[in-house]
Amino acid sequence: MTSTPLYPTAHSTTCSRKVVAPQPTLAGIGCAVPEAYFTQHEITQTLAARWQLTGRDLQRWLSMCEGAGIDGRHGVVAFDETLDLSTGQRMNLYESLAPPLARHAAVRAMEDAGVSPEHITDLIVVSCTGFSAPGLDVALCRALELQPTVRRTMVTFMGCYGAISGLRTAVGACSADPSATALVVCAELCTLHARPDTGIDNQVATALFGDGAAAAVVVGHCHRLSQEAESGNGYGRLTTGYSRLLPEGRDWMTWRATDAGFAMTLSREVPVALRRNIARFVDEACETPPASFVVHPGGPGILDAVQSGLELPEDDAGLVASRAVLRRYGNMSSATILFAVHETRHAPQPAMLLAFGPGLTLESLTLRSGRE
Repeated sequence: MTSTPLYPTAHSTTCSRKVVAPQPTLAGIGCAVPEAYFTQHEITQTLAARWQLTGRDLQRWLSMCEGAGIDGRHGVVAFDETLDLSTGQRMNLYESLAPPLARHAAVRAMEDAGVSPEHITDLIVVSCTGFSAPGLDVALCRALELQPTVRRTMVTFMGCYGAISGLRTAVGACSADPSATALVVCAELCTLHARPDTGIDNQVATALFGDGAAAAVVVGHCHRLSQEAESGNGYGRLTTGYSRLLPEGRDWMTWRATDAGFAMTLSREVPVALRRNIARFVDEACETPPASFVVHPGGPGILDAVQSGLELPEDDAGLVASRAVLRRYGNMSSATILFAVHETRHAPQPAMLLAFGPGLTLESLTLRSGRE
């Protein structure tokens, strides 16, 4: 005698027969960077002097920065300004400098979507570069004059795939309440974690990361903006996506608090693992092949690995956009993929968003047109 399992698996017949309501819509995106801009050459030379690099160490640093594929980066402070600060001092800077940048991105996203602050029902804040309580969520509620009843969620310390987790949280909120309007805000101040350590891990991170914020508005399927998406407005409907934690590579990408800021480890094995696993991941994540990809531009090695693993042409629109974002801004951690989505607003759909982070974790969401 058989019985229906209490907790059916993802492939059980019980799950396959469920009725699925229209997915929430990504209605708007806004991006913002600090006013101060530093060329890659300026950053390279300044830090070489501060670190007192000579000989082979200097040549390695110069080669690393030249090969990063970055013209320049924005920062709330100069890249050498925080080298000697304690973690507490860095967090004080984060608490004062993150809210204005995050607010700028949020206002642009709401303008792009055509919604007003009083319509926001859910606020999801994503960041891995700072902490405080009350936090950035409360600061944004006040700065944007959101309703005191807004439901707030903080997504913290998830690294470069944090935006995917934030969007997925918004999808959940807007699926539970089809009339909801969720605002996702990613704000990262990576310059606050420039460190005096001259080890290769710290130098790799310092050669890549910059500051930026990006926000997204997600609405439920009963929302007016969701209906407009069917006529070509908005970015498309969002799935809940797919995630895989690879069995290997737990220590290949790390982000840990130290007494002198947050420290990153980024192993050369990460691109190797992505190249080996990305095609199978994409096959598992979707029933039909995506028409385009939007890839988190973590660095040139990450983009090269995805391109090779998926056998994408050099002129693939998503890759071109991701490389352009990396070149102009560097890696802004969680905010970066929303910059890339904004660049590829009219990319063919279904469009799969791909991001990667500590774990080693592979994350995806898929954007589909309202007519699918």
